[in-house]
Amino acid sequence: MASVIFALRVGVALTAMLTLPGLLALTCGSIWEEWRGLQRWIVAVSLSIAFYPIFFYWTRSAVPLLTLGPYKMSALLLLCAALLGWRLKERWRDLFDLDQLEWVAVGIFAMTLFSRFWMIRGLPYPAWSDSLHHTLLTELTARQGRLPLTMEPYFPINLADYHLGLYALSGTLQWLARIPAHSALLVVSQVLNALCVAGVYLVVDRKANRRGALIGAVVVGLLSHQPAFYVNWGRFTQLSSQTVLFAAWLVTWEALRCAQRWWPLAKFKVVWYAVLAAVLSAAVFLLHFRVAVFYLPLLVSAIAWELYRSKRSKVLRPLLVGMVLVGALGALAAAPGAWSMIVAIAAKLTQSAASQTTAATVQSDYFKFDWKTVPILVAPACVLALAALATAWGAYRKIKLVVLSALWAAVLLLMGNAYRLGVPILNVTNLGAVLIMLYLPIGLVIGAGGADLLQTLVCGSQQRLSRVTLALVVATGFVGAHLRTLDIEPFRYFVTQEDALAMNWIADNTPPDALFAVNTYFWFDEYPHGTDAGYWIPYFSNRQMTSGVMLLSLAPPEYRSHVVRMSKAAEQLAVDGSSLSELQALGVDYVYVGARGDFSGDELNLDELAKSPDLELVYRTPHVGILRIEVTGD
Repeated sequence: MASVIFALRVGVALTAMLTLPGLLALTCGSIWEEWRGLQRWIVAVSLSIAFYPIFFYWTRSAVPLLTLGPYKMSALLLLCAALLGWRLKERWRDLFDLDQLEWVAVGIFAMTLFSRFWMIRGLPYPAWSDSLHHTLLTELTARQGRLPLTMEPYFPINLADYHLGLYALSGTLQWLARIPAHSALLVVSQVLNALCVAGVYLVVDRKANRRGALIGAVVVGLLSHQPAFYVNWGRFTQLSSQTVLFAAWLVTWEALRCAQRWWPLAKFKVVWYAVLAAVLSAAVFLLHFRVAVFYLPLLVSAIAWELYRSKRSKVLRPLLVGMVLVGALGALAAAPGAWSMIVAIAAKLTQSAASQTTAATVQSDYFKFDWKTVPILVAPACVLALAALATAWGAYRKIKLVVLSALWAAVLLLMGNAYRLGVPILNVTNLGAVLIMLYLPIGLVIGAGGADLLQTLVCGSQQRLSRVTLALVVATGFVGAHLRTLDIEPFRYFVTQEDALAMNWIADNTPPDALFAVNTYFWFDEYPHGTDAGYWIPYFSNRQMTSGVMLLSLAPPEYRSHVVRMSKAAEQLAVDGSSLSELQALGVDYVYVGARGDFSGDELNLDELAKSPDLELVYRTPHVGILRIEVTGD
């Protein structure tokens, strides 16, 4: 019964969050008729997602004393519901006016969503190293009633140049559904993961055909292991931005066309379209700064195409009006996050030469990538083969969406390899971040190219073609849904229920300033993170641990050095136990041995550590132990 109540509470909160603001926005400015059927729902959900980061960033910047919370956000959503009901009193049936293929698409989305939640059954805590700071920032957002400026009191990390938009969503869900931060983060992220499919469907449906949109949705949602695999890495901020990327692109494109058709005859419609485009584009940036760079080639393609069309039809002036409106409003919407980032980057440019040398060394390792990982990071071999076939066919048939998607993928790969030029300003991303988002152009290519190829092969009536498409979609989706539920790497899930009980003991039986040594892995030489539940001690118990979160690079240099020293001592403790005196000198009080141990090799051995006369075993269960350090002098 408790799980049913939990699901209902979360479902109602998410449905309200992800539909009401966007649907209300579409009812203004005569935009409602521009998007029909399932396209309307996808754009509305995208606008709803985009609303939260912009609203939270602007309230923090414009009204710094204002704090948000469950009552204010509930009142805001109730107001949206009331206004939406008034606006749709004569046309609410339009919301459910979907054709047969659109209802099939709804089924695909449902299967995708089901697979995302089924794969994490029995895994209530987010995975891997990034998830800790995502959870802490969700908790800080909910606790402070606004986007946090630092990670205090957990870590002395300044957040001026970090994207915080995701936590506007997860923090709001934590308020409305009354669930813990880690649950809110995981639920929001899995829903956003499933919604990436909707973006692919939207583009192919709008720019190619509906059968291709179904194929693309099945490929991305159920056949490819990306983006489903993101849950293992905790890559939730990049995922959230990719969720709205395609809607931002299409709405911006349509806003430019609207300006050409309606300026100055219907100025409000043009301006409101520009507002919606600006909101979506700004959200891409505020959710993840790097994805905004990936988004730029798509924006350039839309602008270049419309400039070409306007030159032929001699409507350049209205197009320029639309471009200025979208650009100015987008810059305004993103301003709070952009300004803090610019200030922080400017400060980093003045850092010492030694610090810059260290950063360059770390970055050189960060940008290098092994191409052997492509089938793991991009897509299974069968999907890559389909993409190659669809690209070749689309190029032969001159299918515009296929060619554009292939060019976009090529530009992204160039971005991922730009570090080879040795020009620091071009190092905006690494190849890994590019590879794990290539599922987006792959979905477009297979959707548009595959549908055209299928039509050529079937050589029958449209009704027969639809039946063949549906059969392929259902069969592939059924197999793919099962495969996606297996996309779990258990070693990346650090926290077990046994660890959760130990966290309660820590909170009840240790001093507030207690410091714990934990199993440690060095991602790079200066970037340690934990490998078991000890890493999560700050979140569960409000105590400190020796390792650092993955935002350690944003911390002051002296703190980073201290964390690295503690982490190396903790790592040495797993090898021969010789660093106990050093750990005690560094202020470490306890050693935590979690159920997961250390996936990378040497790990803290509870039985061996318990034999040390300098350690006292104070807590133990079958797989978890806590020892107090009591080193005595010679």
